[in-house]
Amino acid sequence: MEIRQLEYVIAVAEELHFGQAAARMHVTQQSVSEQIRRLERELGAALFSRTSRRVALTPAGETFLPEARRVVDAAQRALEVGRDAAEGHAGELRVGYAEDIGPRLLQLAVPRLGHRTPPVRVRPRPMTTPDQLAALADHRLDAAFGWHPDLTAGLDSLPVVRAPLVVALSVDHPLATAPAVDPVRLSGQPLILVPREVNPWLHDHISSQLVTRGVTVTVHQYVSSLDRMVPLVLAGAGIGITSASAAAARRVEGIVYRHFTEPRPSIESSLVWRRDTTSAAVLDLVAVVRELRDSGALTPPDLEA
Repeated sequence: MEIRQLEYVIAVAEELHFGQAAARMHVTQQSVSEQIRRLERELGAALFSRTSRRVALTPAGETFLPEARRVVDAAQRALEVGRDAAEGHAGELRVGYAEDIGPRLLQLAVPRLGHRTPPVRVRPRPMTTPDQLAALADHRLDAAFGWHPDLTAGLDSLPVVRAPLVVALSVDHPLATAPAVDPVRLSGQPLILVPREVNPWLHDHISSQLVTRGVTVTVHQYVSSLDRMVPLVLAGAGIGITSASAAAARRVEGIVYRHFTEPRPSIESSLVWRRDTTSAAVLDLVAVVRELRDSGALTPPDLEA
């Protein structure tokens, strides 16, 4: 049994077509068919039923496929680890992070990881949460820190911070004089939100919490980060909605942040990694982030009135 044969089985199972699987694997259809037949002879069972119109997994194929995936994933991970070691990158972590909240976690976690034995080095990559999850699944990231997502199969998470949502206002906006903003007062106001195509979960979570509090949501502009929101708020072109964690890290003269009145809407961030990881560096990162969370170091400070 060879890894390549398992990759062919996975491709055919996903495409349900030998020709399309061959094109995906950049080989001939004859090569795919022959290698799968060899594997079936070795196993003593057919993995696929084949007709002129249809390809389908047999019961034996249904049982075999998950194990084939696990073997191929493990082989790919072994290859990555070996390459990293050869290039002097053993102990390095590829960590994706949401730009508005990731820098604070990295600022605190990186020094602690550097003092572990052996030391762990971090290669940070700014990415949206959906892109992080895709990169984790494809083994292009080792861990990710973003807005609390709906996890796909094979991933695990550590809730890190639940932060209240806040309103970003220019200092001369009428609502800036209030100690807290009643969400209803945002009805019909030009709001600035994260676009749904960038992060569907985050967009829907913020919008739904506003609607639940009686807000008629009117979006003036969509932006993907607080840095892009700031100029619009300063110009009085709209009212921003962000998290207290992001606001605490982006104090800008001319902008004030106000909490909502109780009950305050909130949002949670999480550290995510592959459940089947055997990387000691990933487990060190999880341990360090848990220590920081439990000590309160990652809790956003109170915003000044």
